[in-house]
Amino acid sequence: MRLNLLFIVLMIFVAGAAHAKSESLPSFMKPVGQAELKVLWFSVYTATLASPEGRFISVSEPLLLTLKYKRNISRQDLLDETEHQWDQAGIELGSYAPWLLKLKEIWPDIREGDSLTFYQNAEGDGHFYYNQGYIGTLADEMFCQAFLNIWLSDNSNFPQLTKALTGKAGD
Repeated sequence: MRLNLLFIVLMIFVAGAAHAKSESLPSFMKPVGQAELKVLWFSVYTATLASPEGRFISVSEPLLLTLKYKRNISRQDLLDETEHQWDQAGIELGSYAPWLLKLKEIWPDIREGDSLTFYQNAEGDGHFYYNQGYIGTLADEMFCQAFLNIWLSDNSNFPQLTKALTGKAGD
């Protein structure tokens, strides 16, 4: 009985220590651009991009991308659409399959009004936040670039959204 209690206390301590290492949302980021994604006549989300200088240089710099959802979307639908975008970008299944498994552990189901934020730090680690609360990390620079390129690549499926987010809407 005593050993079980010690084990439980140890597990609580370890869980608390792991949570304490979570990355907090940066406060030093400045807005770059904002855009709304509409599919047909449905509003899906409003996307906002921020960077330390308030301008977009590349997907390898620290960036903060926030999606504020205007409809309910299941975790599985988020995963399926992410996979579709990576397929469209020509990324090999062998590269992104492990990422999808990790995202399945991290991402929640989304409800109208929820936000999902992705922060890539200077080390190239990607941190996710759900309604401003930390939910997980993927410490993989290739993942971060592939993920951000869904919205920021010159070849994205939503070029007007990309231009507005990167501050190039007038170009």
